[in-house]
Amino acid sequence: MAEKNSWSIEDNEALNRFKQSLNTGKNKYFDVSEFEGIVEMLLAEGDLGNSEKAALQGIQIHPNASPLRVKYAQVLINKGKYEDALTILIPNEEQEKNNPDFYLLKGTALLLLGKEKEAKIAYNQSIHLAGSDADNVFYNIGSTYVQIGNIAEAVYYYEKTLDANSKHEMALYDLAFFYEQQENFERSIELYNRFLDIDPYNYSAWFNLGLAHSHNEQYDKAIEAYEFALAINDQFYQAIYNIANAYSNNDEFDKAAVRYKEYLDFDSNNDDVYCYLGECYLNLNNIINAERSYQKALYINKKNDTAWFGLGLIYWIEQKLHDSIIYLEKAIKIDKKNSEYWITLAKVYSDSGNINKAVKTIKNAAKIEPEYSEVWLTYVDILLENGMRKEAINALVEGIEKSNNAYLKYRMVDLLLLEEDPNAYMWFKIAYEENPELYNYLIEINKSVAYDSKIQSIIDKS
Repeated sequence: MAEKNSWSIEDNEALNRFKQSLNTGKNKYFDVSEFEGIVEMLLAEGDLGNSEKAALQGIQIHPNASPLRVKYAQVLINKGKYEDALTILIPNEEQEKNNPDFYLLKGTALLLLGKEKEAKIAYNQSIHLAGSDADNVFYNIGSTYVQIGNIAEAVYYYEKTLDANSKHEMALYDLAFFYEQQENFERSIELYNRFLDIDPYNYSAWFNLGLAHSHNEQYDKAIEAYEFALAINDQFYQAIYNIANAYSNNDEFDKAAVRYKEYLDFDSNNDDVYCYLGECYLNLNNIINAERSYQKALYINKKNDTAWFGLGLIYWIEQKLHDSIIYLEKAIKIDKKNSEYWITLAKVYSDSGNINKAVKTIKNAAKIEPEYSEVWLTYVDILLENGMRKEAINALVEGIEKSNNAYLKYRMVDLLLLEEDPNAYMWFKIAYEENPELYNYLIEINKSVAYDSKIQSIIDKS
């Protein structure tokens, strides 16, 4: 069972005497409870070898002491010897029939051997006997389910832990973590806050609370939590990095740039952070510093595809199309599966007047990520810019088959209206029923739609 690790002076003295005996090679006498404490403290230290020695020495001196055999079984479980542990436990069941620890260990060994039904029988007996210590029994059961990868069952037992003891710190912390992993961010945030009410100076909990807020797109609260983590531990540089990310995600690129530069004071060879800094400068239209940042990233790591891509974007913005193509192709050579790289390269080819390469490139993007609507919308734009409306309609048909995205259907409405094709209204009905909110997207690309009586009639009937 989980111990609170609040060892007495006598316990620590016994442990020190045992360690001295190991150094001298002369065994010393300890009573049963002292051996139990020695094994437990060595397990807490992660010293499996000496904890086994202590258990075996105790059994040698006290051969009829069932509690020491139970401790030995606990050591064997920690060493992954689950069958051996059961071999020790089962003969002692009658003597330990009122010991919740015994049934907890038995259940753990069985569960780790894949015998869940038998394990639950033992676990239920442990819970029945646990009394006021039921919270720790529930917690340990949950932790064993984590070991076998059954997180849903672990969460169930951690919740039972909190039912028994709403201030169980480890359960609060672990549950908060797992709910964050399951994208139940509200519950995760609630639990981290409850944990911090108990342990307000735990910087890792503040940091994890920041992560949960970030994933919940509550960037101001995330920054506040990260700042608390940093205030508690001013050497926790990861918090600075995450503060910068939160500012960037919140479109506060000037503040993000300041924090990225602060982080680089501690990790000056981090090429990825230079890329993030470059992206901030790009969004601030500070092209000179953006280019410097990406170049710095490449100086550190020539294989950083994001840096090659960032410089390709800059040269596209500056209409240095030949240079842009070179840099974008270098990014693609490193990461051939990044559809954004292919989409951007296709746009640059189109701007340079090379329609054949533009079409070939955007088709590559469509092969990589056919479900991504931006690929097909870019394909359509390239074709339209070159006066190829019917080809654009055909591209949309293919895109809808592979992506089934409402944006593409609204784009089809636009093109068919331009062609005066009555099928436009059928497509509008389909698109509007699927996603009425994207009607505004159609108006943005074709303002006349707002005055089309047939469109308005479909809307009114929906």
